[in-house]
This record gives sequence, structure tokens and C-alpha cells, in this order.
Amino acid sequence: MGGWFSKSDWLDKCASDDHDDSRCTTLNVIRISVGLLSFFCSAFMIFIIWAFKRYLFFSQRLLLFLSIAGMLDTLPYIMGSVENDIKCKMQGYLMTYFDWVCVGWISVITANIYRLVKHEKSYESQEMLFHLVCWFLPLIIAGVPLLTDSYGHSGPWCWIKGDSSWDNVMRFLVWYGPVLVIVISLTAILVYLRIHTKRERDTWSGYSPEEENAKWKKWKEVRILFLYPIVFICISFFPLITRIHMALNTQSNFVLVLLTSITAPLLGTANTLLYSCGAEMRAQIRPKALWEELRHRRHRTEGENYQFNNEDEEIPRERDEDIMPYDQ
Repeated sequence: MGGWFSKSDWLDKCASDDHDDSRCTTLNVIRISVGLLSFFCSAFMIFIIWAFKRYLFFSQRLLLFLSIAGMLDTLPYIMGSVENDIKCKMQGYLMTYFDWVCVGWISVITANIYRLVKHEKSYESQEMLFHLVCWFLPLIIAGVPLLTDSYGHSGPWCWIKGDSSWDNVMRFLVWYGPVLVIVISLTAILVYLRIHTKRERDTWSGYSPEEENAKWKKWKEVRILFLYPIVFICISFFPLITRIHMALNTQSNFVLVLLTSITAPLLGTANTLLYSCGAEMRAQIRPKALWEELRHRRHRTEGENYQFNNEDEEIPRERDEDIMPYDQ
């Protein structure tokens, strides 16, 4: 997102036609490059979820929706610096809208983790409600700065301009304030759930082998889902720190703005790397293995298409239906 800076700030001059600051060009190239990388990584993750029919399971559909949102979120970054006023407002609107869509699906994933851990159920029955909230509520939020004509040049990219005190307030109302609250809330929820699951695992020795195996499978599912909100929190760190720095200083810090330019479009790349980091997934996405999967994809059963095992844990192997995700 944009910065909060005075008219004498070097970053503000990046929006002018005659700027000759190499830092502006560097930031623009980096944002476009990282945006393109995340776009193709998100597209690959979507393809993998489709190819292996993982969308049959609710937790995997949530990751699919997050991947779609992450891929679309790269579009305003790929646009780079724009001079046309209408395109500039469009870039600012799209950046706000798709960022909020990503936040929405991250929040849904976290809420589903909470219910899996606390109640051993998922929110699958509310899936359509989540779509309404995650795709349509951001339309309203992103539209607020349009009503106040607040979108415009904000350094080497377009967002809420910051030309007036009202614009600066708008930045906090529309994005930084709510996101700061959400990041703190997600962190608190994940810490609580981590403590809860650790205590729960300490009591497993009293269960029967079948019950203990079922709880292991639930923990494996939850443990991997845990990482996606954590990735979002980490990616949000530098933009928030840059915001605080710009609010307290008249000159923007190039290193902080650079780190923000790198991390802001990085969600798609990070999620894809996380999704494919397991040894089994790396084996499945080899060209030969992937081609064989596509050839036989139509005849796979649900259990065969969901092999969500982790090589780091010694988990008893059961029938295909015993490794179904803990969604029901």
C-alpha cells in the first residue's frame, strides 16, 4: 500500500512525469517482478488443487479460494506505475479490493481452524456465506475512497493519495487500522490454539489406538492450515512497520519501502511454496508423476486424491478412507 509522506519526500516525487530518482524505478521493477512471480505461482497452486481433485474437501477449497484471491491481488502490482488518472484510480481500487478479499479468506481459514480444534467440526455448511462476505463486502470497503475522491498517485504506485489529513485518516479507516486489529487477533487466536492443541496432545496416551490415530490425522490437517495465517501475518509486518515509520517521520526510508514492495505482492508465492514443500507433494508435482495423475484423474476416488501425509511424523497408515481430511 501507499506511504504517508510530505510533498518534499522523494517517494512523492516518483508520481511526477519528470522524476529521475533511480529508487523509483527500482521499486517499480521489483513490484512488477514479484507480482508476476506470485501470479504464476498462484496459478500453479490452483492447477495442482484442480489436478489432484483436492477441491473436493472444504479445507482445500478454502486454500483454492485464497489462491484465486492471491492471483487476482497481483494485478494492480503488475500494472506498475500509471500516469492516467482513471487507470490510477482503478489501480488503487483493485489494490484495496483484492487485498481485502485475501484478508477475508485468511480470516475464514483461521475461523475454520478454530472450529476444527475446539469442536472437531468445520464451517462447510456456511461456505456460501463466506463467499458473500469475502467477495462482496470488500467491494463496499474499497468503494469508500472513491466517494471521497481519495484514490490517486501515492509514490510510484496509486492508492489513497495522502494529499490531505482526511486522506491520511482514510488510509487508517480503510486498511491499516482494521488490518492491524486483524493481525493482532489472528496472532492471539493462533497462539491460543497452539497452546490448546499441545495440551490436548499430551493427553492422547489415554486413548485407544483408533482414537489416537484419528486425533493425529486431525492435528496433521490443522497443523498445515496453521501456517497460512502465519504467512499472512509475516507478509503484513513490513507494510505495517513502514506505515508507522512514515507516520512519525517526514522522509520515507528507502529500505523499509523496498521491503514493503517485495513483501506486499508475495502472498501467492509464499502460499504456493508452503503448499508444495512436503516431500510427497514434491514427488507428485514432478512432470512425469503429474502427467500420470492427469491421465488417470477422472478415475480417482476421493480418498486416492487426498494424500495429505507428512514425512516428519510416524503416523499409522490406514485405508484410503481413513486419511480423509477432518472436515465433517
